[in-house]
Amino acid sequence: MKAVAKFLHGVYRTGVKIFLSIGYDFCTWKEDELPCGPKLFVSNHFSSSDAHFVTTLMKDPLHMVIGPGFNVPILRHYLKWTEQVSANTKESRSQVVARCVKYINEGDSVYIFPEGMLNTGDSLLEFHKGAARIYLETGVPVIPVGLIAPMRRMKKKNSGFVGHTMTVVSRNYYANIGRAMTFENEMRLAETDRAKAEEIITEKIKQEVQFLIDDIKQNKFWS
Repeated sequence: MKAVAKFLHGVYRTGVKIFLSIGYDFCTWKEDELPCGPKLFVSNHFSSSDAHFVTTLMKDPLHMVIGPGFNVPILRHYLKWTEQVSANTKESRSQVVARCVKYINEGDSVYIFPEGMLNTGDSLLEFHKGAARIYLETGVPVIPVGLIAPMRRMKKKNSGFVGHTMTVVSRNYYANIGRAMTFENEMRLAETDRAKAEEIITEKIKQEVQFLIDDIKQNKFWS
C-alpha cells in the first residue's frame, strides 16, 4: 500500500476505534492469533456499519471490496486514495479478483463480503465465489469473521450524504474471528475441476462464518 493510502487508512481506523470506545459495547473474540503476512478476510454483511467497524479488527494494511460507497461523489475519492476495491458496476466487479490478487501479491490484506449485499440479519445470503477465486490465485490464509448485533440495535437511516437508506447499528456490535483456513485439497482439485473447487471452498467458508455467528449467540457474552 502506498504511503499516503496507508496514512489515511490509519487515521480513519484510529477515528473509528475512538468512536466505538465512546459509544459502543464492541466485543471481539479470536480463536487464534492471526498469521503474519497477507490474508483474505471474509465475513457476513448485515449492516452499513460493517465496512467501518471491521477495519479495527486487524492491523494489516487493508483493501476492502466496496460497492455503493463508490457511488458517492466525495466518498469515492477517499476510497480511491486509500486503495479500496470498487465493486459498484458490472465492469468494476469483473476486475475485483484481479485487483485483490495484485494487492495480496504486493503483501497487503484484503477484506471481502461475499454476500455482495446486506442480509436481513436472520440468515446468510448466498456467498459469491470471489473469495474462493482469490484464494486459488494466491493461496493466502482465509480468515473467516462472524458479525452480529442485536436486532433491537439495528435501524434504517436515510442519509443525504450517501443518497440512499442505510442499515446502521447502535450501541452493541460483536465480531468473532475464526482460525485461518487453507484449502490444499481444493487447490489440487482446481487443477482438473476449478469450478468444483470454487464451490467447495465457498461453502466451507460460509459454514465457518455461520459457525462463528452461532458461537456468539450460544457461547459468548451477549448484552
